[in-house]
Amino acid sequence: MKNFLLGFFIILTLSACTHSAKDPDTATVKQETPTSQDDITKVTIADRHGDEMEIITNNTKNKVVVRLNGQSYELKKNIENPSFSTEDNKYQFTETKYEVTFLKKDADMVLFHAKKDQPAKKMALQ
Repeated sequence: MKNFLLGFFIILTLSACTHSAKDPDTATVKQETPTSQDDITKVTIADRHGDEMEIITNNTKNKVVVRLNGQSYELKKNIENPSFSTEDNKYQFTETKYEVTFLKKDADMVLFHAKKDQPAKKMALQ
């Protein structure tokens, strides 16, 4: 009886060891997190009425996303002037050193205009 159990245990062990440790049906899934090399800046500017506009600038692709009143506008850099405009050329975004303007071109209507925070000027002591 001992020999029978020993033989059964050896056969069971050998049949279990011949099975591959890795199942060919299962594959390891490797997820890569996309690393963006783009130079992106986000700024929120409020005008004198308290309205806020979020500006997301992608300097690498020369694009600006403007979020105003729950809507997003994607604008591309103009070649002829330093402003940004939409594909259909209905909206224009200009940004200078101290001011930001977003306007609707076909109606000549300014949707948003605000002054940026100006750095405090230091006076030289004499």
